[in-house]
Amino acid sequence: MEIKEVTTRKQRKAFVQFPRKLYKGCPHFVPPLDKAELRIIEQHPALEFCTLRMWLAYKDGEIVGRIAGLINHKCNEIKGQRRIRFGWFDVVDDIAVARALFQKVEEWGRSQGLEEICGPSRFSNMEKQSMLVEGFDHTPSICSDYNYPYYPRLVEQLGFEKEVDYIQYKVKVTEVSERMIRLADTLSERYHVHLRHFDHKSQLKDCGKEFFGVLNKSYSHIFNFIPLTEAEIDWAVEDNFKVADVDLSMMLEDDNGRMVGFAFCLPSLSEAFQKANGSLFPLGWYHVLRALKKNKYVDMYLTGVLPEYIHTGVHAIYHKQMHQAFLEKGFEYAFTSQQLEDNVAARIWTKYDSEPYFRRRCYKKNIE
Repeated sequence: MEIKEVTTRKQRKAFVQFPRKLYKGCPHFVPPLDKAELRIIEQHPALEFCTLRMWLAYKDGEIVGRIAGLINHKCNEIKGQRRIRFGWFDVVDDIAVARALFQKVEEWGRSQGLEEICGPSRFSNMEKQSMLVEGFDHTPSICSDYNYPYYPRLVEQLGFEKEVDYIQYKVKVTEVSERMIRLADTLSERYHVHLRHFDHKSQLKDCGKEFFGVLNKSYSHIFNFIPLTEAEIDWAVEDNFKVADVDLSMMLEDDNGRMVGFAFCLPSLSEAFQKANGSLFPLGWYHVLRALKKNKYVDMYLTGVLPEYIHTGVHAIYHKQMHQAFLEKGFEYAFTSQQLEDNVAARIWTKYDSEPYFRRRCYKKNIE
């Protein structure tokens, strides 16, 4: 076995393409787009304050594993931590290969005076993070990684322990209750908060900076989150709003026109990405466009309100609108974003016909 650091364009392509080989034949793996993955590791604006290194494991000349080590200097400074993150971790079921890959990351972390390794994680909460520990017989959204059931066993054998768990819910789309309608109307009147109206996708993109400015404040208390920079916001606007649907993008504003909350949803693209198999060409784009127009499933990617509105319940206003939009578009099930297991706000899903669908875990380990 040999571990090689990824330094060339050819190696970077092999790095992003390895999971397709590892998960060949797996019905629940959703391959990301190669071009998008390369863009992330080569051009992501967070590289201005993060240092990223990657390694590939070879056995008899074949790639059998990959891993990235990432030092988020800004996060360490803000949170007073001395951490290195691991991410992009994929490996065959071989503890020796997994150990050799993690040794590279941990050795680098120690050489930089760091004390802990944590992950799976990337640059921020806006990227993929956490490892699947329950729900292996389900297909995730394109914003989450799938992994084989042996992954948690390998990392726990290597001394990692749970830091936090996330839960994702599957919610059946049913008729909007009269109680929900009355509650949303009452809260709108009480707090002078209402939905902002959009006619065209261009209007969504125009308010993208405001949207992610509110997200920065809304997510300030969330585990592992640090405020997005202007460059990261520009990146996020381009990535998210280019395929946005005005009917599935809800933004709350007060009487002065200030945005105070948001909900951003998209039809599930998981099956389309499986058919695209890493590329929009020659026919991947067709499957994506078809999924955006007709779908049984919808993903609720981003939701939140400003901190001063957290305990007011105004999120019921965009929940009612989401619910109505889902019915009108013929969605049968909605999937929530990752919710920390101790997040009180996630209790809202118990009021719906819902079930926990995935459990994901972030791990940590001392490396001193």
